[in-house]
Amino acid sequence: MSAIEDQILETWFINHRTNLLLLDSLSEESLNFTTSKRGGGTIGHQLAHIYNVRYWKLEKFDKKLVAHLNTIKAADSKSISMLKECHTETANLIAEIIKKAIENDGEVKGFKRGLIPLLGYFIHHEAHHRGNILLTLKLSGFKLPKELKYGLWEWNKI
Repeated sequence: MSAIEDQILETWFINHRTNLLLLDSLSEESLNFTTSKRGGGTIGHQLAHIYNVRYWKLEKFDKKLVAHLNTIKAADSKSISMLKECHTETANLIAEIIKKAIENDGEVKGFKRGLIPLLGYFIHHEAHHRGNILLTLKLSGFKLPKELKYGLWEWNKI
């Protein structure tokens, strides 16, 4: 692969590692934090949603890729280790889609705008939820570790 192709893949994996940095900074208890007065939108639910969106996009690209996976339902129990495993599995599968798209001149089956907009879509969506999660943590009184507060911005180190 060319340098630019390597950079595209690395950008995806940096985004993924920021999710892992966030997950590593959480406690099991914090997965239940929410700012919703109705009790929805917990941190665990948002992290599961990130995985589910990845799953649904992968399913659209190639059902065989996710044949061994399932979505996470709202009522399903969520743990940090389970979420990390789900995020890592789908990050690697999305990397496969990225590699195929690079070989196919940026075309992605199921996403008509192409590879770079798809990468932007994933990063934009996941950053949105990371921001919501960080706000929920702060409003819940969770002490954010320095590595999380500032580490999310140190892309040369992630």
